[in-house]
Amino acid sequence: MHGYPNRGRGWWQQGGTWSFSWSVAHAMRWYLGSSKKGLTARQVGSAEELDLGDVICYDFQGDGRFDHTTIVTAKDGEMPLVNAHTYDAYHRTWDYKDSYAWREGAKYIFFKINDHFS
Repeated sequence: MHGYPNRGRGWWQQGGTWSFSWSVAHAMRWYLGSSKKGLTARQVGSAEELDLGDVICYDFQGDGRFDHTTIVTAKDGEMPLVNAHTYDAYHRTWDYKDSYAWREGAKYIFFKINDHFS
């Protein structure tokens, strides 16, 4: 974790406060797409490339504003399953098509979390 105490920098939680990337889906999407320090990731082209601990960012309206983020917690064959806590979801299919939030034209970004920290 780095960036404390600037809420607009890094990815951190400390002293009863946190960075925007820690708690806001849109901020997390941009943090993961650009971070070179601390928690880093690389974008991949499909959900099937993800493993446990990787992250999916959701733009349900397809308007460029990311609304939700999940972590891959299991796989059913090649299908990633995710957990989330906005409305408790346990091993839900990654595409969220069964959710009231999903819309035709939803966009996804898939991030493989790097397993080294700098």
